[in-house]
Amino acid sequence: MMRSLVSAMFGALVLAGSAAVATAEFSPRVRQACTGDAQRLCPRQKLGTPEMRYCMESRARNLSSSCVRALEDDGVIPRGALRR
Repeated sequence: MMRSLVSAMFGALVLAGSAAVATAEFSPRVRQACTGDAQRLCPRQKLGTPEMRYCMESRARNLSSSCVRALEDDGVIPRGALRR
């Protein structure tokens, strides 16, 4: 269950490179809070690619607290789902 939730979250998150998808899928707060994580955690992957999705899924527990908080506040993930 958690794996599929994280997969769905990042499947949409990595598509945020597309303005249309980013606007439809995530708030500006989530995009602002999480884009740096994508660049930091997966610097060799391009936004919007399956490789980025897999990379971010494998590093979900390393997201910044601001990204996790934004995802929780927007209801993308349940509160506490990615807490250590």
